[in-house]
Amino acid sequence: MSEPLTAIPDFPSWRQSNPNGAFSDWLKASCADQWHAVTHHPFTDAWGNGALPKANLENYLIQDHRFIDRFVALLAAAVSRAPKLKDRIPGCQFLALVTGEENTYFERSFAALGVSDDARENMPDWPATASFKQLMKDATDSNRYANMLAVLAVAEGTYLGWADRVNKAIAKRPDDFWYAEWIDLHIGDYFESVVAYLNTQLDKAGPVLSEQERSECLSYFARATDLEYQFFDTAWGAQK
Repeated sequence: MSEPLTAIPDFPSWRQSNPNGAFSDWLKASCADQWHAVTHHPFTDAWGNGALPKANLENYLIQDHRFIDRFVALLAAAVSRAPKLKDRIPGCQFLALVTGEENTYFERSFAALGVSDDARENMPDWPATASFKQLMKDATDSNRYANMLAVLAVAEGTYLGWADRVNKAIAKRPDDFWYAEWIDLHIGDYFESVVAYLNTQLDKAGPVLSEQERSECLSYFARATDLEYQFFDTAWGAQK
């Protein structure tokens, strides 16, 4: 994996200079520039303004919906690796939302926009889509809780970052539900609690990792952040 990283020390050394910093803070600081690029991508501003070209909107929805299968498998694997029942419950509750309200949002959007089953099934994966799906599978297959959490924390944390920023910046919410509800799914007290849960689990799992395991976890986190950027970049580009 090759990812753009911010030059900061390894976690033990970084912690000496940042005594109140948690493991998830160190991961995010290591990818600070790319994280900012994801959460401030022009695609997200266009989404907040309800101003995407129809092809960009529909293709984004098709591609993003394809993440759900691997995402559910990854989150379920993370739940199975969590230390105790109290650590599993928030993940289980979020699984219900993803497979329920979020998946239904996509189906409603496809129906309202007139996206055919043929288009959904036959459109090739974007390179970033295929790579992120593979990354989720790799994290699942690694059987390491921290690796799973790293990818999940990026997927949800970057979406909270851009959606919350856009929601506060726009003068008027988009009229079309496919814009407004996608923002709503990624802001608010509940979604903030999901991101906090993933980060808290990382903060517990990370400090006890070996140097090699810590490096691997960082690589998953950085790769996920870079692929989120590539995904938005593709979604923002010229579409047919």
